[in-house]
Amino acid sequence: MTDEALIAEAMKLAKSFGADATAGVSLEMLPKVRAVDAVVVYFESDEHDGKIEVFLEKESGKFITATLVPRKPKKST
Repeated sequence: MTDEALIAEAMKLAKSFGADATAGVSLEMLPKVRAVDAVVVYFESDEHDGKIEVFLEKESGKFITATLVPRKPKKST
């Protein structure tokens, strides 16, 4: 996909972020838009269901964002 197509797709997905007034930010407030090549580094295990995802700019290694998916709590019986 071209950068323009990626930005258009991202805009469709991000519109809902500012759909309610509680978010405090909307796409209209953020006029500077750019697309960068990125990689996602996953840390996972076959023994645990939690994981960490780290998103980095591919060329520079600059941090973009990270996600922690915690382990699911064990059900009490």
